[in-house]
Amino acid sequence: MGAFIKKDLLVFWRDRKEILMALLLPILIIVILNFAFSGLFKDEKAMQIDISVVQEDDVKKGMEQFAAAVEAKGLSSEEKSAVLAEADKLDPVQLIHDFLNSSDLKEWVTVKDFSEKEAAEQVKNGELDAIIKIPEGFTFESLSHVLLGETSQGSVTILAEEESAGVSTLQEVVHSFINTVNTQFALGSKGVQATAEPILPKGGKEVVEGNDGADAYTISQYFTIAIGTLFALFMAQTVSLKTMTEKREQVFNRILLTNSHPLSFLIGKTVSAFILSILQFAITLTVVQLLLNVFPDKSFTFWAGLMVVLIAFALTVGGLSALFTALTLHLSDTNAASGISTLVIMGFGVLGGSFFPLEGLPEPIQKIGEWTPNGLTQTALIEWVQYSHFNDLLFPISFLMGVFIICFAISVSIFPKRGRS
Repeated sequence: MGAFIKKDLLVFWRDRKEILMALLLPILIIVILNFAFSGLFKDEKAMQIDISVVQEDDVKKGMEQFAAAVEAKGLSSEEKSAVLAEADKLDPVQLIHDFLNSSDLKEWVTVKDFSEKEAAEQVKNGELDAIIKIPEGFTFESLSHVLLGETSQGSVTILAEEESAGVSTLQEVVHSFINTVNTQFALGSKGVQATAEPILPKGGKEVVEGNDGADAYTISQYFTIAIGTLFALFMAQTVSLKTMTEKREQVFNRILLTNSHPLSFLIGKTVSAFILSILQFAITLTVVQLLLNVFPDKSFTFWAGLMVVLIAFALTVGGLSALFTALTLHLSDTNAASGISTLVIMGFGVLGGSFFPLEGLPEPIQKIGEWTPNGLTQTALIEWVQYSHFNDLLFPISFLMGVFIICFAISVSIFPKRGRS
């Protein structure tokens, strides 16, 4: 069996052009796509907007109005005391000021102090991007809404001379913050702070983020896995297509005349495809990591888990190579065998997200794509990059090994036996 493995590796090694294509082309494509899409998603400069806060509301007057409204309610003394005590802890206007001056927003929002007239002139002259106006009665309306359940008429207004991405984002962030605060008060939350998490703008590379502090899965990581798995699938076809030459030159028939078991030929193709896939993954990941640092600051555990998944995928590649080899020997038309293998690989590439992310496809097709070998590998590694829970890898690894076993079993069942050529 070792002689057959050596034979297939040497046959591949003799074709230096094919070696360069198989090992260097994925690296070249990943680097080109990374720089192309980094330029597409990256802003020319970081978003930066200047605003001024104009406060028309009298906080003290609003508190007095609220206290009077509570007294007018048909509440017991204990309930009134509890509501007023809660109101004393709250200052809606100060919450907004603290939020706008928080560390999260300071990176892209600069708050400047101007009177309403001065701020309006600054906006008109283009020296300010927007004015945030806190209207009269805001304190009273806010407290009445969150503590008494009254309908609120007061709302923060954002004024700008012209619409822009920065102003639109600011509007979404401020309104999101206010809605979050109102919701927390409505649910009886205590001690709400200005650090309620806003939806902040993001620039640079596209990311897929999980919940609960999950790490980001970047576009560079997507390209690395997608292109790497796609070219590994083509490796299965490359190894199996060598069978055409061996079939034409009667190599397989001569093997049948020897004492060698015919399946040794098939196992040689399988193991060769597995070894070449592992080699391709190792070179691609090493070079891309050195050039682009696509997996920054990852631990040894992360790399171990990544390699285990890719080894399982390489086994699947070996199984597919065995299946394609058996088809090539089984079918009289070698072009038909080549067409079938190409169709299978291109189908996996499209459905598995190797050409473009699955999110752009209808949901039923996405579900199908997640069960392709490359699609499942991509999904498993997204989970691994984000959470690094080894339990998340058990099913994908088992499934990929199952695909290998099924493909190899089918190839054995249709593989020519002695006495049949």
